[in-house]
Amino acid sequence: MDFSLEPLEYDRLKTLLRPYVRSSGGRDRLERLKPTTDKDRLQAQHALNREAMAYLRDHGLGFGDIDLLPSVVDSLGLAGVTLAIEEVEAIIEFLSETESLRTRWKDDAHDFPLLAQKGQAFPDLKDLRSLLGRAIRGGEINEDYSPTLKRLRRELEKARGRLNRKLESILKSKEVSGRLQDELVTMRNGRYVIPIRTEQRGSVDGIVHATSSSGATVFMEPLETLEMNNDIVRLAEEEAREVQRILGELTDRIQTSADDLRAAARLRAAMDVLFGIACWGREFDCVSPEFSDGALRLVAARHPILDRGLRSEGGETVPLTLEMEADERVLVISGPNAGGKTIVLKTIGLLSLMAQSGIPVPAEKADLPILDHVLADIGDQQSIANQLSTFSAHVLSVSAMVDAASERSLILLDEIGSSTEPTEGAALAIAVLEHFRGVGSLTLASTHYNRLKMYAETTDGVRNAAMEFNEATLEPTYRLIDGLAGQSSGLDIAQRLRLPSELIERARNSLDRSELDAARYVRELQDRVKSLEGEKRALEAERHDFEEWKAGMRSRLEEERRAERNRIEARLDTIVGELRDAAAKELDAAGREARKRFDKTLDRARVRAGAQIRRVQQPVEPETVDAPSVAATPAPRAGARVRVLSLGVEGLVSEVMASEVEVTVGNMKTRRPFNDVETVAPPLELPRNVHFDFSEKQMDSTEINLIGCRAEEAISRLDKFLDDALLTGLLSVRIVHGSGMGVLRRAVSEFLESHPNVSGFELAPQNQGGGGATLVTLKD
Repeated sequence: MDFSLEPLEYDRLKTLLRPYVRSSGGRDRLERLKPTTDKDRLQAQHALNREAMAYLRDHGLGFGDIDLLPSVVDSLGLAGVTLAIEEVEAIIEFLSETESLRTRWKDDAHDFPLLAQKGQAFPDLKDLRSLLGRAIRGGEINEDYSPTLKRLRRELEKARGRLNRKLESILKSKEVSGRLQDELVTMRNGRYVIPIRTEQRGSVDGIVHATSSSGATVFMEPLETLEMNNDIVRLAEEEAREVQRILGELTDRIQTSADDLRAAARLRAAMDVLFGIACWGREFDCVSPEFSDGALRLVAARHPILDRGLRSEGGETVPLTLEMEADERVLVISGPNAGGKTIVLKTIGLLSLMAQSGIPVPAEKADLPILDHVLADIGDQQSIANQLSTFSAHVLSVSAMVDAASERSLILLDEIGSSTEPTEGAALAIAVLEHFRGVGSLTLASTHYNRLKMYAETTDGVRNAAMEFNEATLEPTYRLIDGLAGQSSGLDIAQRLRLPSELIERARNSLDRSELDAARYVRELQDRVKSLEGEKRALEAERHDFEEWKAGMRSRLEEERRAERNRIEARLDTIVGELRDAAAKELDAAGREARKRFDKTLDRARVRAGAQIRRVQQPVEPETVDAPSVAATPAPRAGARVRVLSLGVEGLVSEVMASEVEVTVGNMKTRRPFNDVETVAPPLELPRNVHFDFSEKQMDSTEINLIGCRAEEAISRLDKFLDDALLTGLLSVRIVHGSGMGVLRRAVSEFLESHPNVSGFELAPQNQGGGGATLVTLKD
């Protein structure tokens, strides 16, 4: 695995990325970054890059540099090490940051699963963070952490207070006040002293600890405060020993988590690099590349270093778009000097290295192969020290490429075959390109040789590309035109640079005829391609206008559909509301009327039942009922109101069979087994020889035939018939009574006249029975 990092400016890319990485650990990791051929690892890294760039769209995430952290982490595991307070504070700051990273994406795991997984990889060190935070506060050991330390500091505070008061009293005494240089208490060599004028030092009993720089003042400790100072020194030493003991204890606790701390430091550095690169990627409009099986596709790609330089000057990079399928292995790039050929090679090479380093690339889209070698021969490689000419250096470089190249290699050759006699140089260049084509290496070469342009035009798997040249301004546009050979335009450029015209003309006349023919052929191809490009742009403009028109029409139609739908829905809501109100009113009225009719019918039924009971002459014998089985479900009786358990509805039992009953629910009938019904209300208790049917059933006919009945029997049957007709909802019925002597007809007429639910009746017309039948209209 070999990569030409220096000629493709890979280290300059890292310099460009370095300001976006904030911690020293992250910058060290960035420096060690290099390309890899592990496709799975690269795909995982680029997926993580995409999440990080998406996260930065709405959130911020920065890493500060913790100055002492690297040295502290390096010292972990060393015997006899005791961390200082500021070093423990560095650990506390580090643990606070890693705990934040560990839990940051816990609630956003659905949107950022890879970042959440990365965060969960941090070891859980919150207990250590809590312990260290309790021990150190404000740059010193917290006295609440140690009762001994708290006691010593209280005693030390009291001792200092006593000493200060004593020294202040001495300063104010008559014996000393006249000998003072300043009335203040200061400290020298860890002991409290007072300033005495040098000439008065003999008049004060005490110990001189220091002399001022001018020699005019000595700092004396009065003998009467000697023991008090000694107490303070002793207590201060005890405090320092307790502080050191606590720091040793904390260091031991930190040492037990040394492996986790080192792992957390590595993860923090990786996250710093990840988000630093993601921040750069967002700023430079980068994308994560896809990895192909050999094809190379770049859309609007830019060289990052060139892009940065032009941006800083207020300019813009001309983007590169290039597509080479897997079976197209060689691209010959031609065009004028300073036209951008070398930048094309460097852009493709550097973007390939970036993709294989897990770095997003500045482009709108990038499909790149996984390469085992990226080999570049770019620039002047003349070496005086090694006694190599430019041509020799190029040949040695190409020779090394020939030895290393494989079908998964990218070969970049700038001005191939140059620096020697053109005929031999072109022949050598074609031979080299043919070798790489045979190997299957993806090869891009820049050239001015017309023979190479013709070779690319006539060889399978090889094609031309040209750097565009504006003939009107005689300046390059730096735009790559695929499929076309370019002109070097050396004489045109020389003319633009004001070389004398006679020299230009002499040069043109000395050109070889074949070279002129080739140049003319190239120019014709350029004109043809430019014409096609113009037609393509016109078609693109028309297509764009059509798409805008279509989108506008679609938007207007959609708006009209929405408006119409809203109007229809509003009208439907109004209609439904009106129907709902009307139905509610009708149902309310119908309910009241039905309830009245039901109550009247029930009253008549009760009257008839009582009359039938009174007409019974024989006493009613009680039925013999077998003792029910414990396991059997008792059969409901006809006329009982029951609940159908499986349906959750109630109805009347209209018929009882061997193992099931027929239940009438509204206008529907259903047969259910005994164990699926539950009696809600028993039937009206009548003697055995009295039957009255309360079931809600449909009328079998709208007429009744009373011919052959005695008057009393006829009236009884007619009364029941009319009740059933009312319950069924009939509005008219026909009664057949025959003509005869007219006795039955008169009895029927008298009954109908007094019936409360009959609104009118008349003899039937001749075609419906004439005087032998009566048509009855019932009240609604």
